[in-house]
Parts: sequence; C-alpha cells; structure tokens
Amino acid sequence: MLANFVDNFDPFIFRLWDNVGPRWYGFAYVLAFISAYFVVRLLSKRGYCDLPPERVSDFITWTALFGVLLGGRIGYVLFYKPEMLREPLSILRVWEGGMASHGGMIGILALTFYYARRHKLTWTNLGDALVVAAPIGLRNDWHPCTHFLLRAPAQTYLDKPGGRTRGRCADRFVFRALRELH
Repeated sequence: MLANFVDNFDPFIFRLWDNVGPRWYGFAYVLAFISAYFVVRLLSKRGYCDLPPERVSDFITWTALFGVLLGGRIGYVLFYKPEMLREPLSILRVWEGGMASHGGMIGILALTFYYARRHKLTWTNLGDALVVAAPIGLRNDWHPCTHFLLRAPAQTYLDKPGGRTRGRCADRFVFRALRELH
C-alpha cells in the first residue's frame, strides 16, 4: 500500500517575521535570472550575440525587472483581475500573488524591442539569446518539485474532473500521479 503524500512545505525559505522572508518562488526567479545572465554572457563572449559582454548584466536586469516581473504583473491584472484597476494601489500588493506567464512574455518582447532600438542592436539577435537562456529559467520555475516547494495548490487541481485542466506536460503527469495516490 502506498502512503499518502502530504504537501506540508513552507513557502518561505526562512522567516524574518510572521509573513516576511524570502520565499521559494522568488528564489526560483532569482535562479532563472542568474542562469540567464551566465548563458547570455557566454553567447556574447563567443560572438553569438551582438550584445557586448559588459552590457549583459544591464540587459538581464532590465529584462527581469521590467519584462518578466512588471509584464507578468500587468498581464495578471489585465487578463485575470481587471477589477484591480478600480483600486490601482492593489496592483502593488505583490505579496498577495499574481503573475501571468503570457504577460511576462509580452513584457520581454516589448523590452527587447525597446532595448535593441535604444542601443542600436537587432531585436532578433537579442531575442535569439533570450530563447537560448529561457528554458533554463523555465526549468527552475516550472519544475514539478519546485511547485511543491512553492506551495502550488495541488489539491485544487486534483479535485477538478480530469485533474489539472491547464498547464504543462510535466505538471499534468505529476498531478495525475498525485490524484492516483489519493
């Protein structure tokens, strides 16, 4: 007989106060940005990217802050919670959650256009460098084990008929396996 798995992971790496401290979800983002920096820098040093190696950190920082985080948050507000626009300060309450991956992708695309134009680079070349780096970051954020550490609401998905209705292949596999254990 298989034992039931109980998702009892703390979303915090450690707590400074009651609800304040670094979280696993944020740590996954930091790992993604750091790995993107090293990949794009390597591509730049080897001549596969028009971006000079000394500008890689600048580009990745802009991409992280304005492309991924701001784009993801704006995407969440526009696509999933437009009622937040009635109370604009609620958009700043990021501790309540809310990021949209497609909003982040749109943000990255817009930032890549802007950055390329401002620094007289081709946006397709910058995009190529990001496409090479992106799977490593996506692996950090979307890996099923990370979802357990991030306190993904597995039970919500398991209770739906057919399991999780949206999501990635690896997640569907893991959630199907968990459903079978219940």
